[in-house]
Amino acid sequence: MRVFIDAPLLIYLNAARSPELRRTYEDFYIDLLSGNRAFSDALVLDEVIYVSQRKYNVPYELTLEFIDSIVLPYVKLLPIGADEFGKASEVLRAHRINPSDALHLGAMMLSGIENIVSEDKEFDKISGIRRMWLG
Repeated sequence: MRVFIDAPLLIYLNAARSPELRRTYEDFYIDLLSGNRAFSDALVLDEVIYVSQRKYNVPYELTLEFIDSIVLPYVKLLPIGADEFGKASEVLRAHRINPSDALHLGAMMLSGIENIVSEDKEFDKISGIRRMWLG
């Protein structure tokens, strides 16, 4: 199965301080990678860098190392260009969601990806998209 990985999982993997919590996210990530083809986009990586530093005080350099070693070898980045923006615009006109989430959806839809790994429940209201999360 093809899955799009949204920022929350990557942020929690990067910033979790509790060993038990970290293990939970690591196990989930490993299970996702072992049974699926994983995708994301540069906008997700931007959010991982920003939120990890702003909310969890993780220095940029550590987050960049995390992305280089834990994300990029296993997760293919989808492009975000004019076509993806056009699809995102359609989503925004039909649903009141975060614009960056609409861009993720645009990239997903144009790549034929119907599954998103995210704790963001706003994806639940998008027809044809299945949200996956812990539990």
